[in-house]
Amino acid sequence: MLLVYTHKITPRVTYIFKHICTRTMGIAVSFTSKVEDFVAHDGPKLSYTHKQLGNELHISAIDLLFEQGVMDVDIQLQDWDGVPCFFASKTSEAMLPYDIFGAAFYMLSRYEEYLPHVKDGLGRFPASESIAHKHGFLDRPVVDEWILRFKKIITASFPSYVLKELKFETHVIVDVPQAFEFRKIGFLRTVGGYGRDFVNFRLKRNFIRTQVLLGLRKDPFDIFSWLVNVQKQSSSRFKVFFELGDYTEDSKNIKYSKRSFQSLIKMVGDYSCVGLLISKSASKSTVVLKEEKKRIEHITNRPLKQTRITDYKITVPTSYRNLLDQEVLEDYTMGYPDTPGFRASTSIPFLFYDLDYEIQTPLVIYPFCIHINAIIDKHKQTVDSVSLNKIKNAVKNVNGLFIIAFSNSDFTNIYSKKVFRTLLTADE
Repeated sequence: MLLVYTHKITPRVTYIFKHICTRTMGIAVSFTSKVEDFVAHDGPKLSYTHKQLGNELHISAIDLLFEQGVMDVDIQLQDWDGVPCFFASKTSEAMLPYDIFGAAFYMLSRYEEYLPHVKDGLGRFPASESIAHKHGFLDRPVVDEWILRFKKIITASFPSYVLKELKFETHVIVDVPQAFEFRKIGFLRTVGGYGRDFVNFRLKRNFIRTQVLLGLRKDPFDIFSWLVNVQKQSSSRFKVFFELGDYTEDSKNIKYSKRSFQSLIKMVGDYSCVGLLISKSASKSTVVLKEEKKRIEHITNRPLKQTRITDYKITVPTSYRNLLDQEVLEDYTMGYPDTPGFRASTSIPFLFYDLDYEIQTPLVIYPFCIHINAIIDKHKQTVDSVSLNKIKNAVKNVNGLFIIAFSNSDFTNIYSKKVFRTLLTADE
């Protein structure tokens, strides 16, 4: 056990120490604000305060973890032997040149997303507004890099500790906003599709539609048998998220009550983890979200555990509170769909901390680092393999989770399938 002295034990202090020391490194932590208890302790100990008490390991604390609410924070970037860092130490006795706990909390809590910012066209927090993008470290999981360096110091200081070893893994997530492009969508939608494509001179599309409806060709979006076959040959389990919202201008999926659609979801669920792709309507209404949750639980006959939000429209903290109200345990929406990189500067899952309520929640956030559309140029039919490998190697270096996102419609592109298979075979 590591005893931590801090002049004030707060929910923020407890949260970030438990994440770094306990969940990531496997070290049990206890806290004290009594100097005499800390001095009397003869086991491993560390002080997190403004100045060192004796000759113990010491982290120079900034005020962030002792505050409440959200306010403007001055970010001055430094370089620590090639690793970007901020919140510089104010004392020379500190074991690190910056406050690792304050900096990690700032990134994981998504502090900057509570602050005023310019949203993109869909009302989302864009990569361009993040400090990681502005300071050039969006393509690095710097929180994980900090933890690795901290881990080395702990190992050198307390050789008897047997620390937890993380393992690099590739996780594939596949969104299914629309299971079929032409099949099973209903008579009126089919006729309307023929008409629109004819008026817009998309004759090839109408030809493909006719072949699909006559059973001469597979529906372009129907990749599920192929996906299951790939899954059978892979050691990692895919996560497939189906949208089950009512038909609207924004939600084009087939009716959730169709037996063939339900059978498809069950078939995929036999081989992969099935979750809910929350529709745009459900992301705005807890009543609709509750109904969509009931639908997928009825189909899969098991409690809903994993979600993603359509269009990646996370509003922190509201979106996560809505998931918590429905007792969702895991969410996979944290990331940028149009930019490769690490939105929370980590590749390791973390618990959501609500800055408004100042509480740690049980919701685990799994951050993805690449959406396939961010690295594929469909017009030139090329893959940005440099960005792909750079991000993947960055995750490998910290033994994190390399989570890459696809949609079933992406697999109409041969290059998406190529990237998909390459990722899996490289890690077997």
